[in-house]
Amino acid sequence: MMDKELRQWAVKNDIEKKSNAGFWFCFNNYIQEDPEEFRQVFGYDFDAELLTVEMKSVALFIDTWDETKVYEDISYGFDYVVSYIPIVYKDQKLGIYKMLYTLDGQSFDDFFVLD
Repeated sequence: MMDKELRQWAVKNDIEKKSNAGFWFCFNNYIQEDPEEFRQVFGYDFDAELLTVEMKSVALFIDTWDETKVYEDISYGFDYVVSYIPIVYKDQKLGIYKMLYTLDGQSFDDFFVLD
């Protein structure tokens, strides 16, 4: 896929909508599961209006470029696409949310990472 085809693929598969929904699911779980860390990162006066949630990019990963090499990194054994949503609060980037998709548009993993 080249950039135009990747963009068409992302639109066809509702990648932005799915990624935003995944972000909010993870974010709300984070608030519930680790409220102390949440307050340390976002403050006691958290205001959701100051949180920017916008998908910024989509990338294609060719996971099995050279199947004879062994890497320390995670290898899924198939090509996939990743969407990226920077976690920006009060105009400060605090981390990133990534959602991974199979080439048929199904989400199979995600990462909510704070810097």
